[in-house]
Amino acid sequence: MSETTVRIDFPYPGYEKIAPVDLPKRNLMGVFSPHTPQGVNEKEVLEKGFANPIGAPRLRAAAQSAKRVLLLIDDGTRETPTARILPHVMDELHAAGIDDKNIELLQSPGTHRPMKPDEVKKKLGPLYGKYRVHEHHYKDKSSLHHFGTTRDGTPVTANKLLTQFDFVVGVGSIVPHRVKGLSGGAKIAFPGVAGPEIMDRNQWEASMHMSETVMGIPENPMRLRMEEAAEMAGLKYIVNVVYGVDKNHTIVGCFTGDVVKAHREGCKCSREVYAAHMPTRADIVLIDSHSADRDFWQSAKGPYAGTMAVKDGGSLILVSPNPEGVASNHKNLLEIGYKPHAQIVEMVQHGKVDDLVGAAILADVCQIVDKTDCIMVSPGVKPDEAKKIGFRYARDANEGVKMALEKQGKDASIAVLRFGGHILPVVDDEASDRIADKTN
Repeated sequence: MSETTVRIDFPYPGYEKIAPVDLPKRNLMGVFSPHTPQGVNEKEVLEKGFANPIGAPRLRAAAQSAKRVLLLIDDGTRETPTARILPHVMDELHAAGIDDKNIELLQSPGTHRPMKPDEVKKKLGPLYGKYRVHEHHYKDKSSLHHFGTTRDGTPVTANKLLTQFDFVVGVGSIVPHRVKGLSGGAKIAFPGVAGPEIMDRNQWEASMHMSETVMGIPENPMRLRMEEAAEMAGLKYIVNVVYGVDKNHTIVGCFTGDVVKAHREGCKCSREVYAAHMPTRADIVLIDSHSADRDFWQSAKGPYAGTMAVKDGGSLILVSPNPEGVASNHKNLLEIGYKPHAQIVEMVQHGKVDDLVGAAILADVCQIVDKTDCIMVSPGVKPDEAKKIGFRYARDANEGVKMALEKQGKDASIAVLRFGGHILPVVDDEASDRIADKTN
């Protein structure tokens, strides 16, 4: 590093191929990151959230007539500090007169693989082993119950455990999301513990949109369909938090109560924390995917956010470890590989795709590749695999930046985006009626 360069490191200790990169100062537009509020007392935030529910009674009152309570929790791909939230939930349920033996948990992984025992232990912390924990498998038809059909004709199937408990509570966090606008709320049930029908429809419908028209927007068709389904399936209450991107993931907002009303208030807080304002789009965007780093299925969140910050025709460099490869749960990403978005749509329309969720994510990626030079730095993805899904492969970030500068020109502007799994880029010089810049 010299006086003419700026060193950028990445949040991946132990990965030699993800070494720091030195960027020329004259090209650097800036380093953009979510905002973590300082001086927050997490205990007070949680106490305030439970004492001031939104659109519903306090949890201890809402659950008072229940005999059995089921808690839906997110999986190991999410950084929700569940172990610090659940003790407050249990205190409320105990105050409602509910014994521990009548409280059970259901993992809500959607199409992700089930959590490993050590991941469950990390997720539950001191409560591990104290409560019965169920796994959800969305392809196991014997575990599903049909709850009816949404107004637009989508079958609503979900884990039949939802029918066996008097009171179902969703526990999760609210971060920007490519398909549902923001996570949290009804998402813990749909797709969390859903059958394939609504997953297929929501994922595919979202793949017809660019990130800018969905990400960070709570009022979108996919979210509204999920909320209708969650009401049908009996999701009664939510406990959602917004956390910072600091080392401890400090909880900065807690929102409890009605599945929709509490979620919408949490969305306002989430946008404030995760929005990163940029003066204009950059020729080159360098983005990590932290903390969505397990495989490309997760780390694609980096490009989903990065595409909102890079110019059309620009270069987008993704840096992510991806220790589990591309997507073991959706093999058709590699089987089909990159094709122009229109061709993916045609394949689906002609019934040539078995895994519609996988095809939808591939379509999301292909939209970006269609208009962007995409480069991948990832020790967990092989060069030929990166090429298969439309990315040029770089051995490290320095090589990736060199490749991008060669394509964009020596004077190209470079924007560094941190925490790609959470960040919501907002470009200040774009039209005031830009959908992604509206708050609800």
